[in-house]
Order: sequence, then C-alpha cells, then structure tokens
Amino acid sequence: MASGGYSALLPTTIAELYGKEHYSSANAAIYFVRGLGAVVGAPIAGALLGAHPGQGQLLEPPAQLMKSFDKVAGYDAALLMAAGVCVVLVRWFDARAKGKWNWIA
Repeated sequence: MASGGYSALLPTTIAELYGKEHYSSANAAIYFVRGLGAVVGAPIAGALLGAHPGQGQLLEPPAQLMKSFDKVAGYDAALLMAAGVCVVLVRWFDARAKGKWNWIA
C-alpha cells in the first residue's frame, strides 16, 4: 500500500534532482539497479522459502513453512532498511556537497 508514492513520484523526483537534460540517463541507471534486485532477489527468497514438489504436497509441515516465510520477510525487511540507509547517505552527500541542508534538494 505504501509503494504507490514511490512509483508515482520517481519520475518527477529524477527530473527535479538531475534536470530534464539528464533525466534519461538517471532514470536508466535507477531502473538498471532495480532490475538487478529483481533478478537476484527472487531466487534468494525462493531458496530461503524452500523447495516444494509439483503434486501440491508440501515437503515441510505448515508450521515450518511459516518459519520459512518469516525468513523471507526478514530478508525483505533487511533489504528495505539497507535501501533506506542508502537514500539517507545520498541525501547527506548531496547536502554536504552543497554546503547546507535543505528540505528541498
């Protein structure tokens, strides 16, 4: 529910921060990094979840499967926290380069 703002505001934020003349290259770099996360993240989450046979029977009891989902949720939470730290660092580097902190970059 909270990711809609990210998707809706990303293009305008890129244009505001990098300018219209650099929009395409900045947008491409951001979507490239997002693509790497999509390609690498799903197999890791699948490995944390565990394997299941194709006949609809689970290899693990339901309680064990829920623990596997907890591992995937923890993995996702760790990645989101790392992304948040990266956003704060980029914002801090930008403020340091400009010599002052502004709420609007």
